[in-house]
Amino acid sequence: RPVGGRMPLAAKRLTVAVLPVSLVLDDSLSMSPDALLSSADQVEVIARISASGEPRPAAGDLSGMISPVAVHDQVDILELSIDQVVE
Repeated sequence: RPVGGRMPLAAKRLTVAVLPVSLVLDDSLSMSPDALLSSADQVEVIARISASGEPRPAAGDLSGMISPVAVHDQVDILELSIDQVVE
């Protein structure tokens, strides 16, 4: 999502069984053709494990975040740890 924003620009739904996982976030994972990942200068990269499977965060979910991440010219591999409990 954009830094400080609420709605994700791109998303990928996975199961816990595939963790750890490597993936590339790009416009092919955009949530809307009107809000592309490439349209942002900086984003927050968030991963969350939801016990309910729902997309909205809920108490008890596990999460991790890296912010800010430059979108353009980003060539680094980011390592995100899911190490927080949502309250």
